[in-house]
Amino acid sequence: MSMTTLDPHAQLRMLYQSLLSKQEYFDEFKRLLALYEIEPGELDEEPAEAAAVRNRLNERIREWVGGTFDGLSAAQTLQWRAIVVEERFNVSLSPWKESNVY
Repeated sequence: MSMTTLDPHAQLRMLYQSLLSKQEYFDEFKRLLALYEIEPGELDEEPAEAAAVRNRLNERIREWVGGTFDGLSAAQTLQWRAIVVEERFNVSLSPWKESNVY
């Protein structure tokens, strides 16, 4: 019997829904991402400490979404960290940026 995996977009939607549904999930997500310390050049050889944090993060996400989640890769975790922890995102693409206020 082969295991089927969900579409990555469906998994991402489940993650979003869980983070939006419970503040404590988002807070823990952000806390674990803050612990994920890795430089972009280390992605090919993820340090053991960073890998342990990422594994814990993926375990927690699986619990939040009911077990069906393939897990974030090192690159994806680093991207999430930049957005959620470091608050780095391209605001010029945001439809809600201040210049749109009437």
